[in-house]
Amino acid sequence: MSERKIWEFRNQTVCTILGLTFNEKELHKICKKLKLDHDRITAHEMHASLVQACATQNRTSKHLDKILKDRFEEYREDIKSIPQNEIYRHIEDGNGTDIPFPALVWFAVRNQHEDIDEIEAGVYAVTHMYGHRALRFHDALRRALPDSRPEYVMKELNDALGSNEKLQTKCKRLEWKREQLKSKIESIKEDRSRINTVMEEQKQLNRQLANDLERLGGESALGQIEDMKKEMDILTKEMKILTDELLERDRTCDMTSSELVQIDPVSELGTEDRGMSIDLNGMRVAYVGGVKSLTPHYREVIESFGGTFYYHCGRCIQGRKEIENLVDGTDIIFCPVDINSHDACRYVKRACKTRNKPCHFLRSSGLSMLIRELVSSQQYNVAR
Repeated sequence: MSERKIWEFRNQTVCTILGLTFNEKELHKICKKLKLDHDRITAHEMHASLVQACATQNRTSKHLDKILKDRFEEYREDIKSIPQNEIYRHIEDGNGTDIPFPALVWFAVRNQHEDIDEIEAGVYAVTHMYGHRALRFHDALRRALPDSRPEYVMKELNDALGSNEKLQTKCKRLEWKREQLKSKIESIKEDRSRINTVMEEQKQLNRQLANDLERLGGESALGQIEDMKKEMDILTKEMKILTDELLERDRTCDMTSSELVQIDPVSELGTEDRGMSIDLNGMRVAYVGGVKSLTPHYREVIESFGGTFYYHCGRCIQGRKEIENLVDGTDIIFCPVDINSHDACRYVKRACKTRNKPCHFLRSSGLSMLIRELVSSQQYNVAR
């Protein structure tokens, strides 16, 4: 089936195709390229001059024919399933899928057909009524939007869609934060309930102490208590001095990160402990907190003694639940207090106590401290 050229179309068909395809900016660009008079004429006059030029075969009509053919070529495969003499009915029904109207009109009249006159008449009738409908819609928008031109409605809709997507993203982020807060609130509620229980127990103890104090002599016992408090203060100061000395000694004994790679766990044992073989025998060992860069070395020590290593960084983003899960799945827990969060230490202590799991709080995160505590725990188990 032969192709028809644009100068073989009816004037009204050419007018429809050009009017639907080119906006004012494109009309000006085409007229400038074809060196047509375009500086002081209106868009209607440019459109009319192009329609008139397409009445015959000439340089302008050939150029427009090529432009239109190239522009609509991408829709050729999509439109093959529609019979040529039925295309204009798809325009009328509004079910031409995603193919634009000018492409539908172009393929409806492009090829030669025995009913081409009827097809062009049908195309004109359908597009003519669409034109009236579009003008009515344009007028309704103009009157409904007194402060905005109807041509800007699509831009405003696209801007609104973009803003809506951003709002949805923010809503998802806020929803995630809300879930996090809910989890923390639930944790706080449970902690408050426990605190209330402990406070009630403390009140009972206070009442019991008051009764005991009364039996012991009342006011006279207070003087003895004051003397005992002074002695306790002195002992506390001495303990602090000793603790500082121990911490200083421990910091001196801790090795640098580069030296840790070459540490032999056996060499860390004391002389009196080297005779005993430390065998964790598959025990699940958890380490909470500490220096993150030393994690591989913590693992190496535990596995060298035959244990299975579990690690938690100490940041309790999801509350105490993750610590409780860790304690449930392990046999013994080590928790350094120098590099750790307050919540992690508190959760570990509480979870180990309620589950009767052994827990060792370390004064430092050094590897040697872990090894010494492992030895101590093994000696304790052997003694038992």
